[in-house]
Amino acid sequence: MANNTDEEPHGNEPDTRSENLSNEIVSSTNTDTISLNQEVENMEVHHHPHPGHGKKTWREYFWEFLMLFLAVFCGFLAEYKLEHILEHQREKQFAKLLLSDLRADSLYYIGRNKQTEMVLKNHQQFYDLMTASQKPTDKQILTAFIPIDHLYGFNITPGTYSQMKTSGGLRYMQKTDLINVLQQYYEILIPRANQIIDNNVHYYANIVTPYTLKHFRVQDYSGDSDSLKVANPIIMDRSPQTGAFKHHGNIWYTPKNL
Repeated sequence: MANNTDEEPHGNEPDTRSENLSNEIVSSTNTDTISLNQEVENMEVHHHPHPGHGKKTWREYFWEFLMLFLAVFCGFLAEYKLEHILEHQREKQFAKLLLSDLRADSLYYIGRNKQTEMVLKNHQQFYDLMTASQKPTDKQILTAFIPIDHLYGFNITPGTYSQMKTSGGLRYMQKTDLINVLQQYYEILIPRANQIIDNNVHYYANIVTPYTLKHFRVQDYSGDSDSLKVANPIIMDRSPQTGAFKHHGNIWYTPKNL
């Protein structure tokens, strides 16, 4: 019994677990509060210092100027390089087109030379017929005259050169001799040839056409095939001035207006 009275009841022992739990809660709360404050500080906006807070040195100004100058200079070099590339591409395009035009002109001249040789041969035959000692018949005259009764144009292609000239594309040509040759061809020789063609058109319209309409019957010959349609064609109003009659010995004269 005495032993039981000396022992203290369990209900009177100090509650240490509650105190420990309270300390842990307070400690955890303090830790969370510190972490939250740090996060808020990290999220705060950092303001840049206003001008005038610190005076720049001449080295800082120098480096800023140097960087700005290099940026502008590099931009200029890039633009110059791009323009050079574009001009080189245009030069190649114009050169290809111009070469194509010149090749077409060359083929035209080759064909035209052959045609001219044939026409000159026909003219010589007609001249020999009209100046022969024997009087030619109407059929002989028409047979020889119809193949040379043509007006020939001048079909060249100066389109690329004209475009280069108007757009300033001739500056793409690096060789001065080439530019001189092109100018000689397109600006001197071709206009001169066109002037000759214009003179021929004027002569043909005012002399040859009125003569053929007056003296040749259109139903006697075909202008497309340069051949006669009838066996016995007739030259109307044939006279010493229009049909090669003998005059002064053995000389025979061609029609007056031919």
